[in-house]
Amino acid sequence: MSSLELFELPNFKGDYVSIDHETEDLTSVGFLQRARSLKVHGDPWIVFSGINYTGQFKCYSEGSYASIPAFEKKISSVRVVKGGLYNPTITLFEHGYYGGKSVTLTKAANSLKSYGFDNIVSSQKNVHGAWVLYSEEYYKGEQRVTVAGDDIPDYHALGWGDKVSSLKPLDPPEVREALE
Repeated sequence: MSSLELFELPNFKGDYVSIDHETEDLTSVGFLQRARSLKVHGDPWIVFSGINYTGQFKCYSEGSYASIPAFEKKISSVRVVKGGLYNPTITLFEHGYYGGKSVTLTKAANSLKSYGFDNIVSSQKNVHGAWVLYSEEYYKGEQRVTVAGDDIPDYHALGWGDKVSSLKPLDPPEVREALE
């Protein structure tokens, strides 16, 4: 089982909380915007600066992080990426409740126009990995993160209906760091 430990101070000191499930508001565990170090056990975790998985985000793979400069005292919600970040697969549907035409992606798409899907996506099934959806082409505009197991039957209910124009899988942190 995967878990995330958040610590109030750098170097794993001070008050802490251990979380084993996604949490949309860390107020529920008394740790809203308190973490200054963390440990990840098992699958990767994504931390968000806003509640309900919004705002800035960063993915942490298994390991110990004695300091988290970019997210110190900012973490407000967290999600686990069950099964990890490798072999990302997502299916997008033209209509709500998985209707109409569909397209399954396993790599980034800087524009959904070539798939005939620009601004018409209304539902999804995220099979594996984590994806960042964008409201504009070339990974610009509003963003939304989705993780494996997110079967979303109606984007309209989330304010994202007919809005997605590009998307890309979230790379494993070790791959991203090697590219930088």
